[in-house]
Order: sequence, then structure tokens, then C-alpha cells
Amino acid sequence: MKKLHIWVFCISFLSFGFLGFAQKNQTDDTQTEEVLDSPLAKEKTPLSLRFGVDLFRLTRSQFSDDYSGIELVGDLRIRSKLFVAVELGNEKTTKQSEQVNFTTNGSYYKIGIDYNMYENWQGMNNNVHLGFRIASSNHSHFLNSYTLLDRTPFWPNFDQAIDMGFATGDRPDLNAQWFELVAGFKVQILNNIYLGLSLRLNRLLNYTKPENFDTIFIPGFNQKTDENKFGASFNYTLSYNIPFASKKK
Repeated sequence: MKKLHIWVFCISFLSFGFLGFAQKNQTDDTQTEEVLDSPLAKEKTPLSLRFGVDLFRLTRSQFSDDYSGIELVGDLRIRSKLFVAVELGNEKTTKQSEQVNFTTNGSYYKIGIDYNMYENWQGMNNNVHLGFRIASSNHSHFLNSYTLLDRTPFWPNFDQAIDMGFATGDRPDLNAQWFELVAGFKVQILNNIYLGLSLRLNRLLNYTKPENFDTIFIPGFNQKTDENKFGASFNYTLSYNIPFASKKK
């Protein structure tokens, strides 16, 4: 996992480098400031559909035996700086939390708005955005095993894991809803190909508590604790942009 975080950091560093390089080239190609400020350059807003995949979840699936997941991302440009964004994903993970070992499996979706705060130069289409998401998850928990909490070990083998019988088994048909604040960027690295990073601050709104258990992990939300309904997550995306129309601003 340490190597994975180093890998993500290196790609982030290179992404910012691409952004600066692209802006420098654009400056060299621009003849005068009058061209940038001309009404012709600002006359139309290109509508576009961008779709892609989260590289972090794909990479983590390769590095970890206890995790598999995928997230598809997309956004539709509806105004010069406004995007409707959607994310669809599925995650399956096995975790050990104190005395319990469990597997969570489920899918989720997120929908919201991104606002681009970056002032692009003519011919560029990079994003530095803030936004929000409304998210929902449908999932199940499977309690694989648990150990009894015995602070005065009277019984023999008190610390042996119990993997059958009472309390173990499947807890299906669970769901959760939450709200996300989003900050991130998307930078064009090749023609119509974008590399993006977004950070998420999550606030849990509602969830289903399974019988004789608790919700500890929510697909798309990440870890949940009894003391705190806030969470955090991020994605690292590679996406392709399809420009399909233009309209006046």
C-alpha cells in the first residue's frame, strides 16, 4: 500500500507539470492579447461529454487480495463553467475491525455539479473545480468470524475466532445515503484525454443498521465509525472527452 501511495503522488506531480507545460505552449502560440479578448473567442460554449474510469480503484484491486472495485466517471458540460457529474461504482472488501472479520459488497452512484474556477486560455479546456454530490449505496455485509471480548479470560480458547453459528452470515439489502463536497482538477494530457484528481469530504445522512451487527464500511463512502458520521475519499481518473455541440454563452 505504501508503494501505491507513492505511485499516486508521482502521477499527481506529473499532472501539474503537464498543466504548466500546456499553458506555456499556449502562451507561445498566442500572437496578441487582443485575440484572447476578442468577442469571437468567447462567442460559443462547446458542449461536451467526458467519461472515464478511476485508476486508483483499479490499481488497488491489483495490489490487494482483500479488495476489488471499479468506478466509472462522467460529466456533461452544460454551461461555460458548469458540469453535471455522475459516478457509478462497485466495491468488495474484507476487513478486520477489532473482534470482527467481515466482507462488504455493493454498488453505489453519485450525482452532482462541478463548477470550474479556472480561467482557460483560448484553445484550452482544463478544470480546477469545486462541487458537490448526492450519493447512495446498496450493499450487503457478511460476518465471516468474530472473537469474544473477555477481559478476564475464564473460558479456555477465549480468543479463538468463531466462524459459524450465531451471528455469522449474510446481512443483505442494506443502503446508505450521504453528501459529498468535492475539490479537484482535470488536465488535458493528450488530445481529448484528461487526467483528474478529486478529494471528497463526506457527510453520512442515513443508513440501514444490520441485525446483530453494525455498518463499518460503505461502498463509495469508505470507513464509518460510531463516533463520527464524516468520511473522506478520493479518486484518480483517466477520461476521454467527446465534443458534440456548441451554443452561445
